[in-house]
Amino acid sequence: MDKTFDFEQVGKRMPYNVPDGFFDQLEQNVMAEITADNTATEKPKVKARTVKMTFRILLAAAAAVALFFVVTKNLPNDDTQADTFANVELAYNNLSNEDQEFLIEIYEEDVFLIENEEMDY
Repeated sequence: MDKTFDFEQVGKRMPYNVPDGFFDQLEQNVMAEITADNTATEKPKVKARTVKMTFRILLAAAAAVALFFVVTKNLPNDDTQADTFANVELAYNNLSNEDQEFLIEIYEEDVFLIENEEMDY
């Protein structure tokens, strides 16, 4: 590029031109396009949005019902909880003395149990 470029040589002539009356009709043309676009596409968008929302609501309701049945089916009742404690006691008694001591040591060092015992509810 030539470092001695002179803007004076370019001149002040505009290389672009605008049709006569373009700016007089600009606002009306824009408003006409906007209203034409809104009337042509607004109804299907609203309908599609409503269908999607209804589908999502039904899907969420079905998931909630399924979750309810899964949770209530897998909740232990009082009999199984007593049976579980008996199974834990039996399993603990079947361990060697070293393993029992190790479990008790881990239990005594458990941070979460220590924090809960120190809290006053």
